[in-house]
Amino acid sequence: MKNKIDTSKSKFSLSEMVRDNRFIGLLSLVIAFALWTWISIEKSPEVQTVITDVPVQINLENTIPNQLGLKIFGESEFKVDVTVKGKKYIVASLDSNDIQVIANTNRVDSAGLWTLQLKVTPKDDADDFSITSTSSTYVEVYFDTYKEIEVALEGIVETKLDSYVPNDCLAGDVVLSKNTVLLSGPSTEINRVIGVSATAVVDTVLEKTTTFDTKIVIKTADGTELEYTKINTDDGNITMAVPVLKVVTLPTAVEFKNAPSYFINSPLSYSIYPSSVRVAIPVDAIETTKAFIVDTVDFADIANSYNTFYVNTESISSYKIMDESINRFRININASDFSSKTLVVPVSSIKVKNDRDDFDVSLSANKDVTITLVGPKSDIDTISADALSIEIDTTDKTIVADTKTLQGKVMVSSDYNCWAVGKYDIKVAVKPKL
Repeated sequence: MKNKIDTSKSKFSLSEMVRDNRFIGLLSLVIAFALWTWISIEKSPEVQTVITDVPVQINLENTIPNQLGLKIFGESEFKVDVTVKGKKYIVASLDSNDIQVIANTNRVDSAGLWTLQLKVTPKDDADDFSITSTSSTYVEVYFDTYKEIEVALEGIVETKLDSYVPNDCLAGDVVLSKNTVLLSGPSTEINRVIGVSATAVVDTVLEKTTTFDTKIVIKTADGTELEYTKINTDDGNITMAVPVLKVVTLPTAVEFKNAPSYFINSPLSYSIYPSSVRVAIPVDAIETTKAFIVDTVDFADIANSYNTFYVNTESISSYKIMDESINRFRININASDFSSKTLVVPVSSIKVKNDRDDFDVSLSANKDVTITLVGPKSDIDTISADALSIEIDTTDKTIVADTKTLQGKVMVSSDYNCWAVGKYDIKVAVKPKL
């Protein structure tokens, strides 16, 4: 007899699943979610909402104003609020990145304030919502060509005092930390500028030279302010030194340069006419100022003779000369007791100091240089060309591609108290560095 296999436990029983409350509950949830999704998408009501702070795009690339050289000055970043309409499930997730606002510049063809109409659209053409309104349908933008100019500064002291210096003092000419400023902005405004002032407010009597911060003001022909012009001062605020001066009488004197070491501590004797002068100097410099320096005399200009130099007072800028009758000074230097000698400096003793980044400089001719020496007779009698050399220092010299000569400085061994008289131009070859 064959055994029968009981398969009743392994068969799927739909009737049993239907009678299972857990299955019924799960199925109900699935059907409810599907129904809710269908209703949300197909039967969702349309709603309106406002998307705030949508940026306005003003793109000048390949536009008429760009081809005319026009640029935007002043405010250029704008935002608008946009009202959109669409199914609730769509508009609920929208933000400013889903909307495009473009300002139309097609009619901008000259300088001035232009009203640009706005075009508002969904950023993606496939987006299923519509634009119903915007907080503004236009923006106003100023266009002009760009211009910059350098303008001299006028220093002005503003005060309500009868005098801002003591009764026994004078107010000197103000000194600004910067003499010019760079103005930049729209050409229409820049062309109206007639000057720029730096004003310092002084509200107390000054006992000594004092420095103040200044207010920079652009002056126009009609007195109106410029809206878009900018002032570039490079290094921050411009300051003004207001000198407080006192009139004193000082002896006149000269200084020397390129002097042999011996004459630094034992300078050549000289005389100046007039020998003293009334000058206005800062009160805080009175104790340390022992003489009024008329000029700086180069030893290369002192021959072994009676040397006379004249200096016009208008060329002296150190202190203000109060004696109106004096219009020039005469400097007398008697070097007739010294001897002179002519020597030849060989080309091998001529060196070029060339630390420049723009040009290589070298001697262009194999030629010796004849110089004139002046000094005490004992030194002149014994010195030879071996004690001499010529240096051409290119560091601070102005050099261009066609420079043919540069001035050389005659160097004398410190063993001799001699100096070279005159200027010596040396032929050079200039080659641009690659």
